[in-house]
Amino acid sequence: MNNAIKILIASFLFASCGGNTESVSIPNDFNPEVIISNQNSLQKILTKEMVAEIANIPADNIKVHVESNVNQQGQYRVLYSWTTGKKKKIGGGKHEIDDYNSFSIGFIKKMTVAEFEKYYGTNDGLQVQVDEMAKQEHFNKETGIIEAKYIADYADRRKTEKLENVATMAFWETPMNALHVLAKDAAFTLTANFGENEALAKDKSVELTNAILNP
Repeated sequence: MNNAIKILIASFLFASCGGNTESVSIPNDFNPEVIISNQNSLQKILTKEMVAEIANIPADNIKVHVESNVNQQGQYRVLYSWTTGKKKKIGGGKHEIDDYNSFSIGFIKKMTVAEFEKYYGTNDGLQVQVDEMAKQEHFNKETGIIEAKYIADYADRRKTEKLENVATMAFWETPMNALHVLAKDAAFTLTANFGENEALAKDKSVELTNAILNP
């Protein structure tokens, strides 16, 4: 066997045995209620230590911010962020601020496969958000119109990619850099900010999903 063929075979074996970040299995004993029951205690699902390991940074460097979004029926979102050590310019280059990378998790809900695919695989979910805003008890019409226009504009730019080997079903959404995951009947969304590096954000989001489902 000549050297060229040996190298080709070795390369193939390395690729097939290496870490495939786009493959996440669900354990046989996985209980989706563990995720659904903690929709307002997200730090029990995704910990600072898990983020630190995936981002390869000390946990002490990570800031945690928990916020509530009234447009998502009281569900919470937790944001983990850390400085990159770089600066970015704002205000037409007149000012510099610290550059941050981040992960977030939120929007936990119970869904069937069909519901999940329709909500996240199409723009139907965006229309649902608009409809839900209009039903709020203290709905502000002017604010609602602004948000509805933003959602309509985003719908034109929104693209989704179905990831075949991640959990029960998953969609990667851009330009938000969001990974929507369905594990049995528990749905959740991860977002990732790694600057302009969308590929890295996607890979790290899949790694984080694996950490959540296979701790």
